[in-house]
Amino acid sequence: MARVKGGPTGRRAHQKVLKQAKGYKGSKSRRFRTANEQVMHAH
Repeated sequence: MARVKGGPTGRRAHQKVLKQAKGYKGSKSRRFRTANEQVMHAH
């Protein structure tokens, strides 16, 4: 079987996290990796 990459689904997941991180300071609300860390620690 061929490998299937994320595509639109991955993007939606990222957007969801960034939406949750809205209002965080600096890159914590803009970059996925830092935003994701903050969201995980906040909940």
